[in-house]
Amino acid sequence: MSPIRLVTIALVAVALSGCSSEPTSLLVSTPTRIFIPTSPPSPLPTVAPTNAPVLTATAVLAPPTTATTAPTVKPVPLATSTTAAGKMTIKLFFVAINDNGVSGKKIGCNDSIVAVDRPIPATQAPLTASLNELFSIHDKNYGQSGLYNALANANLKVDSAAVVNGKATINISGTLNLGGECDDPRVQAQIEEVALQFSTVKQVSVFLNGIPLEKALSQKGN
Repeated sequence: MSPIRLVTIALVAVALSGCSSEPTSLLVSTPTRIFIPTSPPSPLPTVAPTNAPVLTATAVLAPPTTATTAPTVKPVPLATSTTAAGKMTIKLFFVAINDNGVSGKKIGCNDSIVAVDRPIPATQAPLTASLNELFSIHDKNYGQSGLYNALANANLKVDSAAVVNGKATINISGTLNLGGECDDPRVQAQIEEVALQFSTVKQVSVFLNGIPLEKALSQKGN
C-alpha cells in the first residue's frame, strides 16, 4: 500500500473518533515509517546485444615448401691464350759446372743438374717427346743461362719409353761423344731427370743400344 493512502486512512479514523459521544481511546498502532520517494533510481544500463561477429584467431599455415636442389654448376675451363694453344711445358735438364749443388741436385764432379722450362707441342707421350727435345739441342751451352749440355755432340733417338708400376724403361740408340770422365754422370743425370720430372715415375732404367747406360758409359761407349 502506498504511503499516501495510509495517511488518508489515519485522518479518517481521527475524524470519526471526534464525532463519537463517548470518548474512546485512540489506538496507536506501531508507527509506520513513511518513505517519500526521491528520484527514482537510475536503471542499470543495459547492454544492447550486438550482432558484431566474434573474431576467432585462426592459425594460418604457410604452404609446405618443397626442397629444391640447386642446379649443378659445371666448372668452366680456363681460357687458353692463342700463343699457348696446342702447347705444353716440360722441363729439360742441363749442368751448372762446379756449382756444388747450389742451383740444383749435386752430381758427378761437384756439379749441379738444373731444370729449365721449355714449351713443346702437346702430346699424349710426353716422356718420349721430352727426351727427343733434349736430344735435338746441340748447343754446348743452353742459351744465355751458361748451363752446360753434355749431350751437345751426341746423336741419339728414342726407340721406346714406357712407365710400368712407377718404373720408366727407356731404350735409346745412337752415339755419344763425350768431353771427359765428368761428362759420364752429366749425361746420365740429364736423361734420367727428364723422366723423373713426371709424378708417375719413381725409378728409371736407360738402355743405350741395348746396354744399360751406366755400363755403356763406363766402357766409354762414345
